[in-house]
Amino acid sequence: MAKISDWFDLADDTVRKVRTREMSNLYTVEWLEAQRMLTSDFSDSLDRQKGRAKRFVYTINAVLFGMAKRLAPQRRLIFIVAQVVFVWSFFSMMTSDDPTAIANVLGIFGTFVLMTLLLGLELIDKLKIRNELELARDLQASLIPEKLPRVPDYELDAFNRIANTVGGDIYDFVPLKDGRLAVLFGDASGHGMAAGLVMAVAQAAFRTQLEIDPSPLAIFTSLNRILLRVGGNRSFFSACYLVLSPGGGYELVLGGHPELLKVDGAGRVVARIGRGAYPLGIKEQESWEILEGSLGYGESLVLHSDGLTESRNPEGKELGDAYLETVIGWQAGARASEMLEEIVAEWKSFCAGAPVEDDVTVAVIRRRMD
Repeated sequence: MAKISDWFDLADDTVRKVRTREMSNLYTVEWLEAQRMLTSDFSDSLDRQKGRAKRFVYTINAVLFGMAKRLAPQRRLIFIVAQVVFVWSFFSMMTSDDPTAIANVLGIFGTFVLMTLLLGLELIDKLKIRNELELARDLQASLIPEKLPRVPDYELDAFNRIANTVGGDIYDFVPLKDGRLAVLFGDASGHGMAAGLVMAVAQAAFRTQLEIDPSPLAIFTSLNRILLRVGGNRSFFSACYLVLSPGGGYELVLGGHPELLKVDGAGRVVARIGRGAYPLGIKEQESWEILEGSLGYGESLVLHSDGLTESRNPEGKELGDAYLETVIGWQAGARASEMLEEIVAEWKSFCAGAPVEDDVTVAVIRRRMD
């Protein structure tokens, strides 16, 4: 049995760790997001309600229905019984000459017991899911390289921030035996476990195919075929794959991925590389457009997921492509690590105080000065 001192320790730990912003976020972020999800079936009818009181009643009704709908049938029964007992007890107290009637007290106490039981059951489920998510997060972390390879001709740096416990973005840099560098950069559809699964499958298929044939066409054909079998076009992978030669030349192929930015030594974006194409895992396809180019000394390629430019600040404004180019323009002569650091710092500053809604991944490849 928990001692009184244990409860005091728990209360002290709670007070020390709960911050004012986190408490305000319970309403401004978490509750509003939960309310949006729970009332999604009735969003149109709620929008049509004019009076504040009427809208409040409709919202409470929609929230309760949304909660009941998302519970398992057995727990839904407990939830409904608890609500009925509470309403009966409340109105009995309001109409009774004796507000302390035993029946009313027992009714409210029974509601408390039932709701506590329901909360306990849901908490256990949440803990089980959290444990699974933590295992998935550890697996994902092992797939994204902590330290990038050092290669003679290029400076490399990359950043990844996931929106949920498990993300769907990935980057991988693999030196090939012939001196070239293979780079996979991609973004799985959706969020959470589903996106993490697609990402893991894509990375495993990529590593396997590299041993057979690292050419862009072979890599994309293999990944597309495997993802179609796994997701059946319900899950897809927006990807960029490029192979860089020691002399600065490169071949690349994109599928549903944001354009690559080619940056000269003065920090100017001199080209946007890539055209519209289906992401991998959408449909059967045997060919993709192979793009070729080269990097001069001090020139860079910037790759990013759409989570970067589509990030929003607290006012709802997107970061956007133009602002990203502006930030890059401040980096005349910057090394890959310096350019990446500035991009990430400006992204964090821009979005400060706003929830991160999508994974954000950025990579910079810069040809070393001779």
